[in-house]
Amino acid sequence: MIKSGNRDKKYDGKRAELIKILKRGGAVIGYLLLLSIFFGFQITKLFDGKQFLLLLLGTGILMIPSLGQGAQEGGERIRRHISSCALWASFLESFLLCLMAMEHMGRAEEIMPEIALCLRPILYGVCIFSIFEEEKAEGREKERKAEGSFREITASESYAIFQSLGLTGRECEIAVLVCQGMSNGEIAENLCISEATVKKHLSNMFGKLGCERREQVRLKLFQ
Repeated sequence: MIKSGNRDKKYDGKRAELIKILKRGGAVIGYLLLLSIFFGFQITKLFDGKQFLLLLLGTGILMIPSLGQGAQEGGERIRRHISSCALWASFLESFLLCLMAMEHMGRAEEIMPEIALCLRPILYGVCIFSIFEEEKAEGREKERKAEGSFREITASESYAIFQSLGLTGRECEIAVLVCQGMSNGEIAENLCISEATVKKHLSNMFGKLGCERREQVRLKLFQ
């Protein structure tokens, strides 16, 4: 029953994140439509399928060096990485498009409209960034409150709380040490086990608690 409840919580969390992303995307598109109507601009000129596909391809290429870190990173860090790579890809693509426009155009009055259209990838990148970027201030505030509250809970009380959440005895010990800010190596030395064993317990523990980052383990004490 506990495992089933944890799976349901994890599913609800992912669904909430998806809804949040969809709402942000709708807000960005709605604002673009409003601006286009207000200024009498043809909204169709903002979209170019070829440029948008190149932006997505560039974002994927820029993410290749960090693909191996995906398992260790939480969903929040992955989203931030996607938004950052999208911005970089949009700047690079727009820069090259502007150079090509300058090469083929001669007079300034002909160049400026073409350059404006070449800046569309930056628009795409900014939209992706605004959709996927997390509220960093909100996350930091939650972590700060958790760190302050943790000082009021003893190790034995923390152990009991984690045990009530379905963790094994060893997982409870590791969870308490994680909340105290210890690294995997320090935990392994403290419990006289290997670091690989610590990582295995952490993986199981994250699954049961529905966490993706170590900071979220500390937050579980106060939910």
